Amino acid sequence: MFRWSDASYLECQDMFRFSGIERDVFLFSTNCLNIRDTKITSSLDDSYSNGLLDINTEISNIKWEKGLLSKKDSITVEVQLQDAAGHIVYQDKTNDFKTVLGNYKTNVFFKTSIPNVKIWSAETPYLYSLYLTLKNVNGEVLEVVPLKVGFKKLEIKGTDFLVNGKRVFLKGVNRHEVHPRNGHTISKDDMRKDMEMMKKLNINAVRNSHYTPDPYWMELCDEYGLYVVDEANIESHGIGYDLTVTLGNKPQWKEAHMQRIQRMYERDKNHASVVTWSLGNEAGDGANFYAAYDWLRQQTDLPIQYERDIDYDKPNNTHFSQIFCPQYMSPAFMHSYSKSDARLPQIQSEYAHIMGNSLGNFQDYWDVIENNPKLQGGFIWEWIDQGIDTLKNGKRIRAYGGDFPLEGPVDGNISDNNFCVKGVVTGYRELTPMAMEVKKVYQHIKTTWNGSNSITLKNGYFFKNLDNVLTNWVLLENGLTKETGCINNISLAPQQENTFTVGMKTKMDAKKEYQLNIYYTLKKEEPFLPKGYEIASEQFSLQNLPATHFIPTKKTALKVKQTVEQCFIKGTNFTAVFDLQKGTLLGYTYKDEKMIEQGPMPSFWRAPTDNDIGAGFNKNLRMWRNAYESGNELKAVVTKINDKEYQVSFTKQLIDGDATHQQLFTVHSDGCIKVENNFKSIKGKHTLLLRAGNDLVINKSFNNINWYGRGPGENYWDRKTNTFIGQYKRTVDEQYFPYARPQESGNKTEVRWVSFSNANGKKITFSFAESLLSFAALPYSLDDLDPEMNKKQYHSGELTKRNEIYLHMDLQQTGLQGMDSWGAWPLEKYRIPFKDYSYSYWIKFE
Repeated sequence: MFRWSDASYLECQDMFRFSGIERDVFLFSTNCLNIRDTKITSSLDDSYSNGLLDINTEISNIKWEKGLLSKKDSITVEVQLQDAAGHIVYQDKTNDFKTVLGNYKTNVFFKTSIPNVKIWSAETPYLYSLYLTLKNVNGEVLEVVPLKVGFKKLEIKGTDFLVNGKRVFLKGVNRHEVHPRNGHTISKDDMRKDMEMMKKLNINAVRNSHYTPDPYWMELCDEYGLYVVDEANIESHGIGYDLTVTLGNKPQWKEAHMQRIQRMYERDKNHASVVTWSLGNEAGDGANFYAAYDWLRQQTDLPIQYERDIDYDKPNNTHFSQIFCPQYMSPAFMHSYSKSDARLPQIQSEYAHIMGNSLGNFQDYWDVIENNPKLQGGFIWEWIDQGIDTLKNGKRIRAYGGDFPLEGPVDGNISDNNFCVKGVVTGYRELTPMAMEVKKVYQHIKTTWNGSNSITLKNGYFFKNLDNVLTNWVLLENGLTKETGCINNISLAPQQENTFTVGMKTKMDAKKEYQLNIYYTLKKEEPFLPKGYEIASEQFSLQNLPATHFIPTKKTALKVKQTVEQCFIKGTNFTAVFDLQKGTLLGYTYKDEKMIEQGPMPSFWRAPTDNDIGAGFNKNLRMWRNAYESGNELKAVVTKINDKEYQVSFTKQLIDGDATHQQLFTVHSDGCIKVENNFKSIKGKHTLLLRAGNDLVINKSFNNINWYGRGPGENYWDRKTNTFIGQYKRTVDEQYFPYARPQESGNKTEVRWVSFSNANGKKITFSFAESLLSFAALPYSLDDLDPEMNKKQYHSGELTKRNEIYLHMDLQQTGLQGMDSWGAWPLEKYRIPFKDYSYSYWIKFE
């Protein structure tokens, strides 16, 4: 067996390049007379109600004849079609004996119409069972071939891609075959787990990127329902796309291209789940693809697509791709396409590149897709994390490019670093924070709040009724459950909507906040989904809480001691120490226990995400990483307001005077502190800040978190749709998600207050004053997550928890961005621009 061959040039997919036998290899034998091949065409008539069945069966006689004459063998072929309950809906047989010459073949045809057929779709994957029986001249059964048949009709009418006459949305993912310990060899259980997780996350389509998958996966897609873009095993982007170099235009590579496309079609032609054929991925263009298209077009009526055939600038300049299937186009590009004179439906073959902490602006994508013509979805890159589970120096890591050998060094020319470590789910098919956003945005039930206890519910499915769905509602008062109820009977036909009354009886208090949560759960189990599984949800804000008007408790007078270096402010049971040389709160002690070790200190930086690095922020914004610490011309002013209230003000120039930051601490006699931040942009061409916030270090014992804001999972400005406002309890140790490469993690947005408590009942609470807050609390420092400017072989599995808690208390972070990982910036509305801002919050100690 050869490790590499000329075939390797056509197998340049974005994945680990393993070698070896990755799937089952088997031998089989047949009778001399046998059913060699069958092509089934199972479509629908123009009414989409009657099935059209065409069967073309090839009978082969492999008996070798000697001499000048070939003797004939006579056979009979019978066909029987059964529905899912085993009832025969059609049967037929050859009228006369068919004859087959030795070492030759013949074809047998059947054709019929099935009235009121049950159609196949990803939502209703109904399959019939077809049995082909071959008998010899004596009536003896030689062979029975069972096949599954699904009746569907695929059309492109104008700019609409239609499944059974419906303009469906493809809520898809790109899927590689990979396992963190077994490489490209995956078991049937792994494939079933893929299907389970896709169903749980409302995914209805998969692109076989970039090769035909294990045949069992296709059987699962037929049985449980996924729309499949089947793709030939062709990717040669390492060669280049220019017609003078691409293998797609070299005559000596024509046969290799043809064989791969032909084998894809011949193997998978009878699968109900296939809705589109793809000629390959990122392999240039040229004569070889035109020839392959011509051949494939003669075999099938299904749409054919190929990304390298389309012209991004001139979408009508497309030679044969019947779908405009671009990669990594922004929501704005999709919107402009929908308004253009383009003549093809657009379904992105790859979009929403998930790498590290990402998938920002995913809801923005679907706000555009679902509300504009010509747009019908896309396939997320990619489904599964390709990291390799291994040990490094006794610690378990997800290894990526450049990690082997683990002791290094590695030739950087043969590695793309951590570029293969990305996915909706982990390598073990577990949930990631991005997976929850996919589930929410891809959900098939839409809800609108009408006021006056009224909601409008729309069934977003195209073929499936909602009679198995129960609607549960929860009224929250200040983030806690106040009232619950359910709506039992919401039977809605596909694409229909209706208005329902939510039976709330609570009279809302003008001084409190209220949210209404709607949850849609299954009454009965469905494949891979248990009874009670939540398939969709929504939250509505009914009444917002006004800004906090906190009034400190007046107690005894404060004692203040000031030196050149420090300022000590003491009250009953507490001491706050300020560093007048560095301009920060040096520590806070309450009842003889140091609760704050350091900060709040102004900060404009986060540990760069993979998308940040792709955009170059790790380098071109790095002047902001330690901007406050390295600032100059510090002005420290201690002001007595009265005996029970003192203010400490720090003002620094940042980035050579391009900006200033003033931080004002107002210390009250009851021990609470109000922290005010004022940032002034003065000059310079600075594009954006990654954060506008404060950094603190607090005592490790305050590990229990209770907050009122979005949760429970991590969420960001542009990736928060799946998280609801409420009160949540977690620990600091649960906050960091172990992305393969250490980076920003654990943020929470729209926070009203957050408290940190220890086992002794002591508590630190941060409450918003004017603007809602964001926070993140991790057992790792910024230096742990961002040790240096350039990427190196760092892994979350190598991190060691610190003896402190590192806390961000922010106004906001710049969005994560969700278009690509090699240059795109967050959408403008999710950036923190270089301009003035201010925010404040209270710190209370108990």
